[in-house]
Amino acid sequence: MDSSPAAVTRRLWPLLVSVHEALRAGVAVSAAVHAAHGWNPTADRHLDHQLVRREAMERLRPWGADLDDAGSDPLLEQQLRPTDVDTDNLGLPMSGLILRTSRDVVRIWHSDDGELPSADTHGLRDFYRQEPSAQTQLAFGDVPGRARPARCHVALLWADSRAALTRLELVRPYGHVGRRVQVDWRIDLHGRLPAADPTPAT
Repeated sequence: MDSSPAAVTRRLWPLLVSVHEALRAGVAVSAAVHAAHGWNPTADRHLDHQLVRREAMERLRPWGADLDDAGSDPLLEQQLRPTDVDTDNLGLPMSGLILRTSRDVVRIWHSDDGELPSADTHGLRDFYRQEPSAQTQLAFGDVPGRARPARCHVALLWADSRAALTRLELVRPYGHVGRRVQVDWRIDLHGRLPAADPTPAT
C-alpha cells in the first residue's frame, strides 16, 4: 500500500475536507456557547475542545452513514466510523476522534504545538509502530520481521485561536524512541482545504 504523502492525501481528500468543515463548525459552536454565557474559553480549555469535538462528531456521523448506501461514491468501501477516542489520549480529554477506512486509520487530536502525544501507552505505541513510507530503513528499536499494520496510521492535528482554526496538519508517525515519536512526514493542510460556512448542525 502506498503510504507516501501524495497518495495518502489523495485517497483521504474527501474525508479531510469533511473533517475540516466539521472542526470549523465545532470551533464556531464553542465560540457561540462561550459568548452566550460570557465565558472565557481559556479558563477551561477542556470544555472548549469538548464542544468542538461534539459538534465535529455530529457532522461526521451523517457523512459516514452515507457510505453505507449504494452509489458511486469512490469512498463507498471505506466505511468511515467516527468513534470516541480511547482512554490513552494522554491529557487530551474529549478532544479526539478516530476515523477508520479500509486502508487508513486517522486519529484527530488537538495540539497547540503541533506535536503528537508522547508514546507513553501501549495503544499509542501500537498506533505509531509502522514502517516509514519510503521503506528504506526500519524504525529504530523495531524488531525485524514484525508484521506491518493492516492500515496506514496517520494523525490529524488541529488547533484554534479566537474562534478560528489555526492549525491543521496531517502527520504520519513511524515508531518511537522512548517517549519521543518519530515522524515519517507532515503535511500542512491549513489554508489548502476548501472552507464552507461553519453553520452548526441541526
